[in-house]
Amino acid sequence: MVHSTQKAELSIRITEKLDEILKYLHLGINLPILPELHKYVLVDFKSFKAKAILLEKEINKNRFNKNTDKVVGIVIVYDDQGSTLYFGYFGVYDHDAYKIEFLVNELIEYARRNKYKEIRGPINIPTVIYGWGFMVEGSSKDLFVGCPINPPIYQETFLKKRFYVKFEEDRYYCVGLKLDPHKLPSYDFTEYEYIIPGKEGIWDVIDEILRLHIEYQPPSAQITPKNSLNLKFLVDFIFSYGREWMVWVVYHKPTEKIVASGYLVPNIFHTDKHGRLDSVSFHDWVVDPNHRRKGLALLMYGETSLRGFNRKTKSFFRWGYWPVGAENIANQKAAQKMGGFKSKTHLILEFKF
Repeated sequence: MVHSTQKAELSIRITEKLDEILKYLHLGINLPILPELHKYVLVDFKSFKAKAILLEKEINKNRFNKNTDKVVGIVIVYDDQGSTLYFGYFGVYDHDAYKIEFLVNELIEYARRNKYKEIRGPINIPTVIYGWGFMVEGSSKDLFVGCPINPPIYQETFLKKRFYVKFEEDRYYCVGLKLDPHKLPSYDFTEYEYIIPGKEGIWDVIDEILRLHIEYQPPSAQITPKNSLNLKFLVDFIFSYGREWMVWVVYHKPTEKIVASGYLVPNIFHTDKHGRLDSVSFHDWVVDPNHRRKGLALLMYGETSLRGFNRKTKSFFRWGYWPVGAENIANQKAAQKMGGFKSKTHLILEFKF
């Protein structure tokens, strides 16, 4: 039972001040908010006009006087001018059950006051770095790009408040294996060309990459707002921290159309003994339905592996995670065939009024 005095100690304050938001953002993610990443965070926060709902607790000021820090929890809220309130970076510093419930209640009331029809999250913009979802108990807790870390009490509290699971994403741990796709006897790739557009050429094909993603990715891939903004931000981040071969397209010569594309995201939170990035997220792979079952996934993986998973190259990446929607049986089997095993699971939750 919670005493009324504990309730009286807690209060809510909403802020749009980005410097203050950055100060407390780490409470809701358990991934490093590195200073060099602030510019990426601020791009999305400004674009979505994000606000922070801060949970504050009255604290005896005798010890720290005017420097007393009262903030004990945070949740970021934003929208894309639609009926859905998105939230992210939800957390309290001591993972206390009562504080979590207090903040969930305020999130619901904020959405109700502003007449949203549903609430969805956690989606931690920019998702390419900080990802989405509450981590399921038993998941690997290693630091990895796009993989928030939290104890299970968070999703348990949300579910008690009538939130439900909108989407479940598994991540398969995979060792980077080199594969020459042109030596596979089962497929003929003569009609296709694997192209790395690079930093300059990417802007000539960015609209086609976006079109493939919007038209042919499953609904679970459309949980975040403003795909066009996210994609342009994403390629800038990849080229800044990764390699040009991490973004590619597949060109169909007879029709002169781009029919497949994909990208890897460098894991900025892990390096080898020489201080070099050594792992990636096998993030996005999409093929036009008219060109499926022709081995294009193997073509894309193989060509990419020759550049990134080849010991003879200067950019040798040893391992990575392959994100797979829990409903995507085909991709699960593909990850398992590559020797992958499920290591992390994250949940996106939703609430409807």
